[in-house]
Amino acid sequence: MRPVLFLTLLLSSACAAGGALAQQGSNWIDPPAKSGAAPAGGERAKPAAKAAPRFEVEPEARTRSRRAAAPSPAPVRRDMQRQDRTRAAEMRRARRAAIHERAREERYGHTARIHRPTPLPAPPPAPSLARSEPDPRFSDWAVAARRLSLGYLDSVSAPNGVMLSAAPRFYGSTVRFHGRVMTTNALLAEKQRFAQRWPERRYEPHGEPRIACDGASATCLVRIVHDFTAASPARGARSQGVAELTLTVSFAGGAPVIVSEASRVLSRAGA
Repeated sequence: MRPVLFLTLLLSSACAAGGALAQQGSNWIDPPAKSGAAPAGGERAKPAAKAAPRFEVEPEARTRSRRAAAPSPAPVRRDMQRQDRTRAAEMRRARRAAIHERAREERYGHTARIHRPTPLPAPPPAPSLARSEPDPRFSDWAVAARRLSLGYLDSVSAPNGVMLSAAPRFYGSTVRFHGRVMTTNALLAEKQRFAQRWPERRYEPHGEPRIACDGASATCLVRIVHDFTAASPARGARSQGVAELTLTVSFAGGAPVIVSEASRVLSRAGA
């Protein structure tokens, strides 16, 4: 477009310069031709040349200002990208916050389940104010059980023959001896082996026996803490210390008899 405009301007300038030079050659200026007058010399007047179309050239400064005023696509695209990144970052932060909140709620619920207070057990019913009267037989049973137990302990300290001959009157027909149920004859054989192993024995009680009686089973439990000394001159052996004898005395048949016997050493001399 610019070469065409430039060429048109050159042609217009040349035509104007040629007319000026033609009028400078004489001292007068041609008047304008009258419309309707016949041309001289019989020559037909030539039609006037049409003026070339004029194109206005937009000043370059105005073009630059319009270009500067028009927004550039690159900054606009960068702004849109920045806004997209900002929105994406906000969405990620919102998702992370939601995940953290859900995890916190789950931890709180788990902790609440772990630390949930254990319900306290119901208090036991208040004991009845009415006290049951003790079985009137207990006092007699306790006296009889004490006498039988101390007599048995004293018989163990007697010589072998006396101990073995007195043993049947202390026991019932069957006895639980140190956890084993046996007949009186089997128990006497056990006592005989013990007497041969320790021919010299001495058992002395410490204070009074502890006795507890039970009416349902018609028995009394007797506990006696005693010193013991056992020796065997033939073997050169000696055992000494403190032990506890536990006897169950039954009154089911009327007369008191030992139905259970057990003992344990509490301490040994020199240990």
